[in-house]
Amino acid sequence: MTIGLVYQTLSPTRLTERWRQLLADPTAPDRCEIDAYGEIVVMNPPNRPHQRIVAAIQRQIEDQLGGEALPGIGVLTQIGVRIPDICWDATPAAGDPASPAPTICIEVQSESNTRRELDEKISAYLEAGSREVILVELSGRIRFFTAGGEKVASAFGLALTIPPETYPR
Repeated sequence: MTIGLVYQTLSPTRLTERWRQLLADPTAPDRCEIDAYGEIVVMNPPNRPHQRIVAAIQRQIEDQLGGEALPGIGVLTQIGVRIPDICWDATPAAGDPASPAPTICIEVQSESNTRRELDEKISAYLEAGSREVILVELSGRIRFFTAGGEKVASAFGLALTIPPETYPR
């Protein structure tokens, strides 16, 4: 016997409301996302190498594309409100969480990230409207994804590098 979902996921409106409640809650964890049910997903704090890569990629994107690259922006997706390491838009939206998703979302892999989690996030950002998702792997490899799948280069012509002596180990 197959049983359908016991609990329904929240609508985009309810997820947005839940996210805004969380942002206003002084007792909420400092680093968290919410899943499709509105439940808090606590994130591990990033380490120094991770943050060096985030800062370097953020600067490179702004230098190459202009606009504004921001860290830590909530993005409304079908798997909840997720926070890419960096988001870029030529003209940033004012909404929190962002909907549709920013033009480019960047994830810098941490040791705590699973492949499944990264696959889900990449798909979710693209389905939410991102035109490109960039993944920086622990090996130092930089991968580019669009709705058409993985690409050998950035759809925006980005040439990204990571700081020396961060990844790979």
